[in-house]
Amino acid sequence: MTPSPPAPPLPTAGLEPPTVTVLDDDPAIRDLLQVRLQRSGYKVFAAGSYEEFITLMTDCDAVLCDIILADGNGLHALKWTRQHYPHTPVIMMTGEPTYETAAEAIRLGAYDYLAKPINKDELLSTLARAVEHRRLALTKARLEKENESYRLELEQRVAERTQALRESQDFLTNLTNTMADAVFSIKLPEYRIEYVNQAVYHILGYEPEELLNQTLPILYPDQAGFEAFAQKQAVMRQAGKNQMRLEQLLRHKSDKPVWTEIATSFLEEEGQIISVVRDISQRSLLLGVVAHELRGPLALLKGFSEVLLEDIQSIDPDSLSKYLTSINSTVVRMFTLLNELLDVTSIELGQISLNLELVNLSQLLRTQAGDYTYIANKKKIRLREHLPAEDLICPCDWIKISQVISNFIDNAIKYSEPGTTIELMGEQRGANVWIGVKDQGPGIKPDEIQHLFKNFGKISSRPTGGEKSTGLGLAICKKIIEAHFGAIGVDASPGQGATFWFTLPLSPPKNLPEVQVKAKAPVKKG
Repeated sequence: MTPSPPAPPLPTAGLEPPTVTVLDDDPAIRDLLQVRLQRSGYKVFAAGSYEEFITLMTDCDAVLCDIILADGNGLHALKWTRQHYPHTPVIMMTGEPTYETAAEAIRLGAYDYLAKPINKDELLSTLARAVEHRRLALTKARLEKENESYRLELEQRVAERTQALRESQDFLTNLTNTMADAVFSIKLPEYRIEYVNQAVYHILGYEPEELLNQTLPILYPDQAGFEAFAQKQAVMRQAGKNQMRLEQLLRHKSDKPVWTEIATSFLEEEGQIISVVRDISQRSLLLGVVAHELRGPLALLKGFSEVLLEDIQSIDPDSLSKYLTSINSTVVRMFTLLNELLDVTSIELGQISLNLELVNLSQLLRTQAGDYTYIANKKKIRLREHLPAEDLICPCDWIKISQVISNFIDNAIKYSEPGTTIELMGEQRGANVWIGVKDQGPGIKPDEIQHLFKNFGKISSRPTGGEKSTGLGLAICKKIIEAHFGAIGVDASPGQGATFWFTLPLSPPKNLPEVQVKAKAPVKKG
């Protein structure tokens, strides 16, 4: 029999001694092991039964366990230890060694297997190796945990600074597939597409698989567009820059042009570039519509100012008052357009924040009705409330929901004929509060309803009093209600009036950040 190697020395310099738990139902063997191990520098806990072992067991450095026990099987103790203390090595002992028991012990996760009578040197050598194994396993687990923490921190920095997502393809996929922008990983110098996320389908009409291993010119309507991109990135890299941004026309799969903004980061060591492509077609359309909407009022202001500058002294007071009134209403209209445009832009950039508190929507509806009574009376329109006896209370942002209700009432007055009635309604529907504003106006054509809640969505019907509309109000309302996890809509048909409505949940959604909810907030009464 080959002698066992000498046991490695135990660390002693100011360190706690290694701890061993012994489980054996033979008192003599248990005492012998305890004495031997204590003399060798171990701290020993001894148990004579499975139940005592479970009670006594802590996260020790090693376990010596007899396979055959009076109150059960030592393999049960092995399984229990592996389940509760996975890093603690278990050395099984038996006086009746067989291949089957040894194989079963190893299969269940035993560190080693010793046959009785146990040689002292073999015991100490095996135990020292087990303690060292645990130390290395714990060190490995700690380092892996630290490495994971460092990896996550690094990935976060990469996402914030370059969106290049250098660390791994898995991280790139998981993060970029939640983005609305298309993210490309492109291999140089052939400009081969190595990765693209799902957003490319919504922007350019391609499935990601269709673009993998294709070269970048496939995305351009002509070679000149691609060459302009390649030339600029080459110049920027030679100048020592690691990022560039430009606006370019790309080609949709259907061959239509798509105006995009492309932000690119250069990864010199990897020979790659990471490009983030954003569809700005809507932005261009938005700017075009805004320019169109402002051109008329600005021309009007220019005309009035020229008249006043030419000969203000000869203008009679009535005409002067008329001019100034027109100038004032034009300026108000322009301010309204710009404010609503800023609201839309902030919301689309994800800058909407909610200050949730318990709000009495019944009282808020009554307050809004009172605020609009004067305007309604000027058109001989009656505002009538239909509310339940019990107040409708739910958590919401009082200011933003006031904005939604105000928009509904304002539109109803604009499109209602004199002498008609506008109904302000509210009720509880299941787990939601339902608020509606019903008018007796011209109604809405079915094919126009789908455009109502989009930016600059307008209908063919015209306000009955010549009032103006920017076409942004309902788009803002939709985004406000959706931020509350509510629903918004309209029930309408031509010639039958329209009912604009929204719902809000009675309880804050679980996925709404708690920091936005005022705990035990008082009821806001409007």
